[in-house]
Amino acid sequence: MIDRPVSDVMDQDAPTVMADTTTGDLVHLLAERGLDGVAVVDAGGAVVGIVTGGDLLYQEVEADEDMPHSNGLVDWAMGVASLGSWERHVEKAFAVAVADLMTAAVHTATTATTVHEAAKLMTHEDVSQLPVVGDDGRYAGMLTRVGVIRALDRFEFGGAG
Repeated sequence: MIDRPVSDVMDQDAPTVMADTTTGDLVHLLAERGLDGVAVVDAGGAVVGIVTGGDLLYQEVEADEDMPHSNGLVDWAMGVASLGSWERHVEKAFAVAVADLMTAAVHTATTATTVHEAAKLMTHEDVSQLPVVGDDGRYAGMLTRVGVIRALDRFEFGGAG
């Protein structure tokens, strides 16, 4: 169990984007930096979302998205329940700005959160990265699965990490 704070292993230089960043600029940033996602921050530096490569996949497969259809009352009810999900897929497929792609209900860690607790959160929520916020509530860095593995190597197995 790694009791070290996330601040010891997070990427403090991980870039962020604003909600009005274009999808083109986002794609260029991710491609140039070899990233799978970035935190979305407001003008004050508070985390307001996260956008990942998975969100961008809808840009590629937009033509493959099928509108839900219904056959009878039960199918209609199931279709209505999934319509919101379908609408979100379409919104992402035709997104022109990060605000259209991002997940606003983002899980975060604080700089004081232990690596162990952050790893548990990442596992339970099935996320590959956690934006890290400081005591002031502003973005401080990003913890990724690779960062957790490096922490394991460094603190648990005596590697260079």
